[in-house]
Amino acid sequence: MDISSYRMVVTSGYDYVTTGSIADEQLRAWLREIKQYDAEALESGRSSPAPGVQLDTDSETNLHGAYTRWRMREVSPDGLWQTTLLVRSRPEGATPWVWLEVEQLPADPAVRPARANTPRLAAPLLGALAARDSLAAVTPGPTTIGPAEVGRVVQELRDPLRRLPIVIVATPSDAEPKEWLAGTAEPLLRFLTGLAVPYLLDAEAERSFSRALPHHRVPDGGVRTYLPGVEPGRRADGYRHPAMHRRTHTEDQAGAAHLLARLPRRLAVRSPLPAELVATPALRTRPAAAVSASELDRLRADNALLTGLLDEAAHEESSRLKEISDLRLELRDREDTGFELAVELEERAEELRRTASRLRELQRYLVGIGAAAAAFGEAVEPVEPAGPTGFEALLERFGELSELRFTGNHRVTAELDAQALGSDWAATAWDALLALQDYAAARREGAPLRDFLHWCRETPPGGHGFPPGKVVRDESPQTAGRRAWRLQRTFPVPVEVDPAGELFMGAHLRIGAGNSKAPRMHFHDDAGRGGLVYVGYLGPHLNNTLSGSI
Repeated sequence: MDISSYRMVVTSGYDYVTTGSIADEQLRAWLREIKQYDAEALESGRSSPAPGVQLDTDSETNLHGAYTRWRMREVSPDGLWQTTLLVRSRPEGATPWVWLEVEQLPADPAVRPARANTPRLAAPLLGALAARDSLAAVTPGPTTIGPAEVGRVVQELRDPLRRLPIVIVATPSDAEPKEWLAGTAEPLLRFLTGLAVPYLLDAEAERSFSRALPHHRVPDGGVRTYLPGVEPGRRADGYRHPAMHRRTHTEDQAGAAHLLARLPRRLAVRSPLPAELVATPALRTRPAAAVSASELDRLRADNALLTGLLDEAAHEESSRLKEISDLRLELRDREDTGFELAVELEERAEELRRTASRLRELQRYLVGIGAAAAAFGEAVEPVEPAGPTGFEALLERFGELSELRFTGNHRVTAELDAQALGSDWAATAWDALLALQDYAAARREGAPLRDFLHWCRETPPGGHGFPPGKVVRDESPQTAGRRAWRLQRTFPVPVEVDPAGELFMGAHLRIGAGNSKAPRMHFHDDAGRGGLVYVGYLGPHLNNTLSGSI
């Protein structure tokens, strides 16, 4: 599914009408100059710019927006090649979406689809449309970045609305910049057109970049792919963003270029489409404009049964497209989960290394005071009782936590037990609650703590801690500012906390990895006022800019 499709989704730098005109112009040039087809045959409805080639064009404007679509199907001995270009309007004030996709449909379903390479339409289209991915310009080739632009690139990396990976090549200090660009960076990034935002850091900018993102550096002369959702302050987050060292691509540049494009291509196909693109109706072929009105009336009258069959086929096609979209979303979520699990494993490994180091120091101290038997004797049974094995049991034990109150929906929390990782998630959630309990108690006793993240970063001896990288102080402005998403995160509190009886709880803890089903715990910290910590939600990840519900 990944190699048989090429998908580019960007926004235009122009309004809908101008974008549609530019897209039509670029498509005609591609048909004429690259495909050697009759571009003049292109018209509304169905046309045939060459033998064995069928091109359909449709457009619509209604209360929900507007779109223009071109779909070309080319018959070949190995099956059917389908190229779709769609321009879709967005809410007022936002520039339109541009979606370019190439798919190979084999004649024999049992045969593996052929690779859909980057269409030669993509690069001129990006340039002509001044294409963007949120804050970043999407260019056909790498843009060279100097020290003055590093701050902008870091801002793009942190942008919560970013959809595309950002791929950065670092110029080594011993290379001539122009030669490195032409001889290394451009060939290495040539398969990323429309799939990623490519940059080349010059040697001086590389040093500034490393200071700004010490946990996410680009290897000297190497390449790094930054997925959406970069967390600069989280050391282990660097493991989510794969790096390629200089030796890898200098030994086999062609192989490295294909390897570098593999992840962006896979993400492009599996990422959830924007809502406006999902809502675009399935293409219904219309007769070409040359058909007369009387002939069209006769065709409609003679083919009433065929029209009904077409409606049924369109409905079936829509259902299949929805099924494919859901499967791709599930694959993307599993991929995100894998990346996040790698980060969590590294954080736990770091914690184990620190614990082992402290244990060795303690053992050396005990040996030094003549208590070797105590240092290396059998471990005593833990005094602290075991945590709950599921979420229902966790809810039953909430009363043990004097500094916390649960105001959420018990059913939503209990349903987490049905997930395969329910018991592990419950153990993690209990660890989080114990840490919140100790934090709130410390605040009540006057400890100089700013917030729960401060506690997690500087957990005192004997206190329950929680990985700081799993603590989020607040939602992004994009998530908090969207009314539907804000309402999802508004939960009950006592009227003495807020007269409205409810509060927006942007602060949350990552209980599991992933973006669709993995649990999150949203809470309101009232401990600073001498009160309690209120847990308003413990359940599956709520909708945000990285989920499929956009």
